[in-house]
Amino acid sequence: MLRAEDIPAILLPERLSLVAFLSSVTRDFHLAEDVFQEVCVKAVARAGEFESAAHLIQWARLTGKNRAIDILRTREGRMECLSDDLLCTLATEWPSHASSGPLMDALSHCLDHVTPYNRELLRMRYFERRSSSEVAMALGRKIETVYQALARLHKTLGDCVRARVGQEPA
Repeated sequence: MLRAEDIPAILLPERLSLVAFLSSVTRDFHLAEDVFQEVCVKAVARAGEFESAAHLIQWARLTGKNRAIDILRTREGRMECLSDDLLCTLATEWPSHASSGPLMDALSHCLDHVTPYNRELLRMRYFERRSSSEVAMALGRKIETVYQALARLHKTLGDCVRARVGQEPA
């Protein structure tokens, strides 16, 4: 049996993996984060019910998936996401620990060297899922400027990742 103080120590290292899984359900990073937080609170309240860390993580995936589906149904009246069969397969086959691999490590390194303006562009465009015209309006720029900046940023990041991966031994 797990104690309430064990729950954060188990779930927080799994945060990226769980939020990525929940994002596959919600198609919305911020909603997936909210669901993850709800699941954490529920898990702490039910700590005595979990036999092991693996049991807790599996419960968190299933509970998070169900909560995300409920939220999507109430917000939109209909739900467009992956099929239940595929979500069940993902829940059971999802890696137990997030492993980044050489490409993600390279991308992380390259993103560390991005200017604050470009970081904001990436955040707004890909994490907030805003259109390029919405990004342009929010930043007070022309849409062509945003397109060019994103194109340059994609090229720069692509070149950086290829160079980083090429430097690493096979």
